[in-house]
Amino acid sequence: MDIQAYKNAKEALKAKDYKAAERAFRLALDSIDERHGQYNSVFSFYGLAQVLNADENGLLSCRDAASTEVFEGEVFLNLACAEWHSGNRRRAIAAIRHGVKIDADSPQLNRARAQLDCRKKCCFSFLPRSHKLNRLVGRLLRRPAPVLTVHHLLY
Repeated sequence: MDIQAYKNAKEALKAKDYKAAERAFRLALDSIDERHGQYNSVFSFYGLAQVLNADENGLLSCRDAASTEVFEGEVFLNLACAEWHSGNRRRAIAAIRHGVKIDADSPQLNRARAQLDCRKKCCFSFLPRSHKLNRLVGRLLRRPAPVLTVHHLLY
């Protein structure tokens, strides 16, 4: 694997230079084959960079990488970020939960789970969450949440 390209890509992603990150992840991806141990991780980062560059195929790349991954929780974090950026909150939370099942000790996954998966208790617990009274009081008490971006989930 082209380790220097991989490091450059991660640094570019952290610096929010998504075009450079996509190019560098592509170089790292081209230097390995599908049987390499880090293939899914690099492929998921490449897909995330594509999503952040408004390429719709990136989401499919992230999903494809996650479908065959059984060891790296980071792949599911990348999938969750891609889903979140694409507006799929439910899928993002599902990806985080699956990643935590695989890698329960990952601080990034646990922090992302805490940021995404937060629902307050119902105001009236004896009524269902979808009851009109619960929804009305919930809207009155709701505070504006800080805008959560992919960069907040990753770093």
